[in-house]
Amino acid sequence: MTQKILVATDGSDTARKAVDMAADMAAAFDAKLTVLHVLMHGREAEEMDRLAEAEHLVRHTAEKTMPKLDDMPGSMTDLFRLTQSTDETARVVSALGDRLAQDAADRAESRGAKDVSVRVLPGDYAETILDSAKDIGADMIVMGSRGLGGLKGLLLGSVSHKVNQHANCTVVTVR
Repeated sequence: MTQKILVATDGSDTARKAVDMAADMAAAFDAKLTVLHVLMHGREAEEMDRLAEAEHLVRHTAEKTMPKLDDMPGSMTDLFRLTQSTDETARVVSALGDRLAQDAADRAESRGAKDVSVRVLPGDYAETILDSAKDIGADMIVMGSRGLGGLKGLLLGSVSHKVNQHANCTVVTVR
């Protein structure tokens, strides 16, 4: 029986679908649900814009990391242009990750999941998901499928493919 579910989220549409499915399963099985966000290393600000759904997360992230700003940036791209050091950039990425994970946890709770916890960790996406699943003793990993496409996908492989190949538990990939 499924008792511990790990759901990975990056704020994308398929990740939201994965959170919904994981929350529904956690509610049905009365299972513990852990929401994991792996911090977005090496991503362009434009990619973060797409994942961040823009305005409310931009505002939250800017207020948390740069509270003395006079003018609120309109996008993640604008916010990253305002960062003046790698430490400041890291704080922005961390604040965004915390918010994405907490929003996913709130969404899961609103769908009936009762025992929800949050993890926000740095690292390689697939390895961090696999390590977290092992750490919590997950019976199931739920994640969205977002293929890299084309040659890049063939060379690097997708995160969901790597997790599917190496997990020691059931993996549900949501499209």
